[in-house]
Amino acid sequence: MKNQLPEDIFLFGANFPPYARETDWPKEEWDQDLATMRELHFNTIRVFAPWDRIEMEEGVFKYDKQDYLFDLAGRHGIKVILNFGGLFGSLCGVYPPRYLLDSHRCQVRMGSPYAPSAAVTAQYSICPEDPLYREKAFQFMERTVRRYAEREGLLAWAIWNEPAMPFCYCPHTLARFRDFLRDKYQTVENLNGAWGTAFPVNFRRWEDIPFSSGSLRMHYDWERFNQSRLYRAMGDITALVERCDPQKRPTTSNIVYHLAALEGPMASPKYGLDLGRAGQSMTIMGLSCYTTEHRYDPGPGYLTAYKLSRLRSASQDDQRRTLVLETGAGPNIRQLTLAQRLQTFWHLIAHNAKSILLWNYRSRLSDNQVALFNLMRWDGSVSRRGACMGEFSALLQRHARLLNHVYPERQAALLTLEEQQIQREAMCGDYSGETYTEVHDSRVGAYKLLWDLQIPADCLAENNLEEMSQYRLLLLPMVENMTPEVAERLRRFVEEGGTLIAESPLAYRDGEGLLQYSAPAFGLEKVFGCRTRDRESRETAPPILCPEGEASVYRFWSEYELLGGEALARYADGEAAVVRHRYGKGTAIVAGTEVFRQYVRDSQPPIAALLREAVLASGAQPTATVSGDSEGIEVARLSGEGGLLYIVLNHDDCEHRIRLQLREGEGPWLELQSERTFDLSEELALEGKQVLALTTLP
Repeated sequence: MKNQLPEDIFLFGANFPPYARETDWPKEEWDQDLATMRELHFNTIRVFAPWDRIEMEEGVFKYDKQDYLFDLAGRHGIKVILNFGGLFGSLCGVYPPRYLLDSHRCQVRMGSPYAPSAAVTAQYSICPEDPLYREKAFQFMERTVRRYAEREGLLAWAIWNEPAMPFCYCPHTLARFRDFLRDKYQTVENLNGAWGTAFPVNFRRWEDIPFSSGSLRMHYDWERFNQSRLYRAMGDITALVERCDPQKRPTTSNIVYHLAALEGPMASPKYGLDLGRAGQSMTIMGLSCYTTEHRYDPGPGYLTAYKLSRLRSASQDDQRRTLVLETGAGPNIRQLTLAQRLQTFWHLIAHNAKSILLWNYRSRLSDNQVALFNLMRWDGSVSRRGACMGEFSALLQRHARLLNHVYPERQAALLTLEEQQIQREAMCGDYSGETYTEVHDSRVGAYKLLWDLQIPADCLAENNLEEMSQYRLLLLPMVENMTPEVAERLRRFVEEGGTLIAESPLAYRDGEGLLQYSAPAFGLEKVFGCRTRDRESRETAPPILCPEGEASVYRFWSEYELLGGEALARYADGEAAVVRHRYGKGTAIVAGTEVFRQYVRDSQPPIAALLREAVLASGAQPTATVSGDSEGIEVARLSGEGGLLYIVLNHDDCEHRIRLQLREGEGPWLELQSERTFDLSEELALEGKQVLALTTLP
């Protein structure tokens, strides 16, 4: 298996100096800090090799802090993940070295999402497409990789910290954009035809093409191009590691987990994050996971689970393992309680995390993180929370072989095409950030439907469509755009025995956003056994008559003409509202309104019952049956050569009384934290945020 990780230790630790910005605490204290770490059963640290601090003068490299840290880590038996590449919107380090900035600056008009303003970013940035900057940056990164590749304690390479790619409008970027367009369209005439939808364009040469033509098709290309800039650069760094590290250690990068649901104004595709292709640019997915501390982090359990599932699904690891490179450690605007912290850690493990590193071991001494995020007390002595984390790590180490070799199973998946995020729904010509939330609410609703039924769900995007056949059930939330290639995969999936459940409007545009005369297009009308040629808004909608009662549409609604399918529900006027069709060995179902978005925003019990019945009929197996006060309860099942592990999580703050039936029966089961045996024949009372980690008895 690629991505060799330790077998008998669970990677647990913290981020440690040297850092990429602000003031490290004194080197003289590092030895004692690492000794304390070992006493707390910590075994892994992440450190930085920032270009602007190592090569302050051109050609003069000062790696003394990194060298010293590696020496200490080796002495204490601590593994090191080295972050040597990009940070935020920069190709290498937070900022380029001062000597390069002073002599070779390129203005960036649109700033990094992590900078206070575009003007500040432009003052300290060089465009990643600048040839001289790229040459110097990759020379530094190669030097760094070759310097530390022989270090025994090196575990992995972090190629980019919380990656983003700010838009740039310099000549270097424009040249790259023209190359991107040339590869896509081949001729200027083809581009003119594609871009000339809002009004005609007539470019004569590639060199005449500007950043904008006013066409939405051009806008799509511009966002696709900027996404490609990020994952191309990340892939280049991974290729450098593979060339220069004889041991081919894993490459990873901590994607900010709320970007998996495009939460917040800085989380749109404008910042270059195509999760699938970003995952392809490293060998194992990494993430930053803060569930409480920041503005967009808090959310219900199913939302956190959806984001973790989406990131896990993009991992290129053979078992789709992930590495958590940052998670909350200490005081902040909102601080985790001990119960929240442990519940978060177990939730990460339930979604295939094989490392947990805290940000941060001790407090920064200056600038914007003083007395924030720190695990230890300010002077380095052990805090109450630090002692608790030591006890938790000791527990993980006792069961490391089990935890390292069990993985979530594959039962169902959501189709979460990345192109859908660029071509979002337009309302009256207004393209705004709010429409991203609209699309993701459908995805979250589809995920919640499975989550409520305790059916594990993954996400399929353009990067892993070949895995479709491994699932019994595939949900299609808000798949408005369709290509012949994806349609053919869906057709084969159903023909070979899979179940599709889709919501409208389904496949009424092509991959470039062009309207089709009927939907679902590209031959999918044969798979779903129906078609529609229109949609209306809720103001004109009749009620939907379902087997279990009457329901309303959500926003849009379409009536379907039957082409061999059968109506599971009809509108009050008799037209088909939900259609099921047996095709080949499988089944395809489409609803005439946005039933997944409705499920999470304004659930209609008759439609929810119809959806649940269709999901269970697909053969997708729930991990468990939970009855009683089960809202907010998640049951994850992980299995593999390490054995069998169930993780039962109460995501709520209040107590829940439930009856729990696992696939393997009532037990008895061993609970890892309490080391008690559990017989599940009786009712369980789960306290707020309580977790049970159950495995079979030896």
